[in-house]
Amino acid sequence: MVDSTGQNKDKSEPNPATAGFRPLSRSEHRSNWLHEYSEQDIALQAWIRLVELQGIEIEVMLQISGLLVFGIMVSTQAYAQFYIDLHEEMYRQEDPATANFLQEYYSALIPPPDQPEIGPEGLPTMYRYIHLRDVTIMSSGHKVKLPYWRGKAATVDGFVVGASASE
Repeated sequence: MVDSTGQNKDKSEPNPATAGFRPLSRSEHRSNWLHEYSEQDIALQAWIRLVELQGIEIEVMLQISGLLVFGIMVSTQAYAQFYIDLHEEMYRQEDPATANFLQEYYSALIPPPDQPEIGPEGLPTMYRYIHLRDVTIMSSGHKVKLPYWRGKAATVDGFVVGASASE
């Protein structure tokens, strides 16, 4: 029971309003990872890992909720560097604080170069996002071209390596 000051009268139950957060246990991490892992396409994860770890670029077509997304799969580093450079050029002179914020934001997306293949849960590291450059998105006869694109790996319904959106 909680009194009017927000203190627990009964010390056997913690007050949810004043109790601190605790880190997830190893088994909770494992359970969360297994749930997320079950929704991933392991073959797509292998291609993403190859691009991220070796810095290679792969032409690909992704199918996502009826959309066809064509582009060249690139590393998070390449994606982030494009936007860091773009915002540096756009904001550095007039608004350095915004340029600094955006640089920090995009730099934080880049996984550390020494990221282990096995995470703290004792399970393989999963890549949550795919990054593409020279992107064409097609839907019912409509076509949109973009310089870069970022999407969730878990939302990809299908993919083809080597496909292009040629005219």
